Amino acid sequence: MAMDVKNSERLLSSILDSARAEADAILAQGKERAGAIQAEAQAEAARIAQEAEAKAMAARTDVLERSRTNAGLDARKAALAQRRAVVDAAFEEALGAMCQLDEAARKDLLKKLLLENAEGGECISPAQGDAASLAQLLPAVNQTLAQGGKAPLTMGDPRPGIQGGFFLVGASYELNCSFEALLRDLRETEVSKVADLLFG
Repeated sequence: MAMDVKNSERLLSSILDSARAEADAILAQGKERAGAIQAEAQAEAARIAQEAEAKAMAARTDVLERSRTNAGLDARKAALAQRRAVVDAAFEEALGAMCQLDEAARKDLLKKLLLENAEGGECISPAQGDAASLAQLLPAVNQTLAQGGKAPLTMGDPRPGIQGGFFLVGASYELNCSFEALLRDLRETEVSKVADLLFG
């Protein structure tokens, strides 16, 4: 009977030792697995952080690039606006100079405009300041037109809103030969050359 108790104790001790060893192995395995999971989680967290940092860097670079582009566009717009203002001032000055021409030079310009643009038979609607000069030029201009087989021009009422020159009014059309229109047409064709002269 004493032998059975000893055997039972040994068996129990062996079972306990085996259970402890198994528990220790399971615990070690659990710790190892927990360590692996923790390492994976840390690696994933590092990857996510790195990805977020790369995205933030890309977004910051994009914002900076857009800011640079916008600043460049704004600077070009401002420079263009300044150039346009200078060109506008140059053409305003040219209009002022045309309006200040002495009487002989102004008459020459008006006569040239009439002969270059009249088809014959139109009515001249002059700027208030050029009405008298155009009336004086009319006989000579009509004589030149008649030599070319064109009908004579007639004088009409002054045209408000123009500083110099005239309108030629035909049966179905109007031709703007005002100083303002001449400079506007010149501006459209010559603006790049004027800008080159001013800023080149």
